[in-house]
Amino acid sequence: MKLKSRPLIGFLALTAALGLTVTSVAQSRLSIGGNESNFGSRALSGGFTPDPHEVSVVAGGSLQASNMGLGAGCTGFVTRKPDFILNYSDAANFLRFYATSTGDTTLVINDAAGNWHCNDDSHGGTNPTVDIRNPPNGQYDIWIGTYEANSNVRGKLYITELQSRHP
Repeated sequence: MKLKSRPLIGFLALTAALGLTVTSVAQSRLSIGGNESNFGSRALSGGFTPDPHEVSVVAGGSLQASNMGLGAGCTGFVTRKPDFILNYSDAANFLRFYATSTGDTTLVINDAAGNWHCNDDSHGGTNPTVDIRNPPNGQYDIWIGTYEANSNVRGKLYITELQSRHP
């Protein structure tokens, strides 16, 4: 019994030393921290104008975010590559992402510190909003999901530093 448990203990120690978790395996299905996205990328600095920054997107994909262990509220079908990449610098104290479309969409965001932020419905409607207080500088990978696999829902992603702006 001791001989059989040593490889497991070694594996768990190596996993911990590398900072990996069980959810890292599921998350590896999404492309995080790269430079390829479905609808481009943009570098924005705190105080950017015009505010909000607007990006045309087509939401949806074949990967179910709720099966990846990303965290509470992470749902919707997304693609492997993020839909949009934001490189954010000179961060303000508040950053909001929201999407609008003719369908029911979701947001899945991996922030510059590696934290997951997700939302489905917000502000009394079916459009998602993610608020990040004291956002870190760096890369944000953003997915807009749908509730039906491989559906194509046209919409817009908005990035703002103003709390008064929302869907």
